[in-house]
Amino acid sequence: QSLHWPRIPYHDPEDESTEPDVEGSGDELRFIRRDRLLRNIELCSLDTRTGDSTVLIEEGFEGANIAPKSVRYLKKRNEMVWWSERSGWGHYYLYSMDGELKNPITSGIFRASQIVDVDEDKGLLYFKGNGREPGENIYFQHLYSIFLDGTDLTLLDPSDANHRSVLSPTKKYIIDNCSRIDMAPISRICNSAGDEVMKLEESDLTRLTEAGWKMPETFTFKAADGITELYGNMWKPFDFDPTKKYPIIAEVYPGPQTEGVSHSFSASNGRQQLAQIGFIVVQLGHRGGTPGRSKAYHSYGYYNLRDYGLADKKAGIEQLAEMYPFIDIERIGIYGHSGGGFMSAAALLQEPYNDFFTVGVASSGNHDNNVYGRHWAERYHGLKEVAVKEEEKGKKGKGQEKSDTSSAFDDDDEKKDEDENKDTKKDDVKKEDDEKKKDEKDDEEKTRFEIHVPTNAELAANLKGKLLLVHGDMDNNVHPAGTMRLVNELIKANKRFDMLIFPGKRHGFGDFSTYFTQRKWEFFAEHLLGDHQTGADILIKQ
Repeated sequence: QSLHWPRIPYHDPEDESTEPDVEGSGDELRFIRRDRLLRNIELCSLDTRTGDSTVLIEEGFEGANIAPKSVRYLKKRNEMVWWSERSGWGHYYLYSMDGELKNPITSGIFRASQIVDVDEDKGLLYFKGNGREPGENIYFQHLYSIFLDGTDLTLLDPSDANHRSVLSPTKKYIIDNCSRIDMAPISRICNSAGDEVMKLEESDLTRLTEAGWKMPETFTFKAADGITELYGNMWKPFDFDPTKKYPIIAEVYPGPQTEGVSHSFSASNGRQQLAQIGFIVVQLGHRGGTPGRSKAYHSYGYYNLRDYGLADKKAGIEQLAEMYPFIDIERIGIYGHSGGGFMSAAALLQEPYNDFFTVGVASSGNHDNNVYGRHWAERYHGLKEVAVKEEEKGKKGKGQEKSDTSSAFDDDDEKKDEDENKDTKKDDVKKEDDEKKKDEKDDEEKTRFEIHVPTNAELAANLKGKLLLVHGDMDNNVHPAGTMRLVNELIKANKRFDMLIFPGKRHGFGDFSTYFTQRKWEFFAEHLLGDHQTGADILIKQ
């Protein structure tokens, strides 16, 4: 009796369309594989009848991880679309089904990201991309179409904004939802040429502005290398006075999977609330923070997962202080959650940044990535593959010496039994020769993977400034052990710090989030503004 098992679709937002694909009548299975180093990737074809496999496409990068993106099989055309960063930027390439490159589909100094759809009859690819439109924020997403032969690239949702566009089933229209951090959302319909057909909705911010609300400001600055252009956002108090001096606080997240700088509109966020207390609050980009640019940009932090982002944060704040006299460069705070907590603590521990940042709040930080998930440390810091041939030889040498010593005591017995054991010894010699050959082969092939991500605990003796560590003791993402290891070393180093543990709370603190936010506000107010709260009750700020 034959059974039909329902197909369960696979989806990973980072690794698009990597599920196995069955070709023909089921005698060929296609799949993508990577090595543990995550630096090599192969598209393979498996003959399900014989078990033989063939590599159709292979790619590799040194000093970087490589992620499988879209591979789209075009069954009608007997072709496939493959994504690669071989040019330094993510682009699509057209291949025959046997792995022969036909032509690049997209090219240039921009990033082609997600495949939205393919019209095989017309030979037309619809995809999302960023960084192509001159004068725009490099991270603004757009929807494009292009023929599979690489001709007639068309922008389908024009306007200087970050777009979340949806292609209609007929591919005749696009619903374009777009905004910027300093532009309220609009929704409209465009045709397949990118022309606006009609507006659907526009946001009305009247009640917000009547209450004194103001848009955040955007800016660009140079990375610490003096060359790379980075992006940032700034929030000011509603009663901002340009003649006053304000402490500046950076909200941070290191990535490398996302940079922690907002590009779309939001009227409700903790950054504006924090600014209302009397701060300038900023987000600042940094090299290595996101895969949304070039391969070189994303790979900047490889083998340097703890420290790579801090230099650009410092450079950005210094440039802002030069441009804006209302920023007090002597009073600088930093805070972040999860990876941002890791980065915030490092800023007060790592020289020379611990002389620059004076107050930090680090919540749910992965302060020791060696006890965090493999998907993070191995992927973004990088493994080293070390041959152990010499080690194994050394071990066998010692064993051989011991065997030779033992044989000296058995000479008499071996002489007595020499004749009757002659055949047995021949067999033993052959067996030893076989084992020796096997051991030599093992020596040639044996390797060990090594990784050590520098930890915040290793820097505990360098702590300067005021640090608040926060963690839930049931964190289901970042194990509290990382924070406890840092705490242990801070105590050993006789350092003063503050700590807040949320009993029974997971990575996001749940119903204790409001309490945490109030404590964070008070911590910055006390140490950057000199506003000391007394008494046991938390003052609820509206």
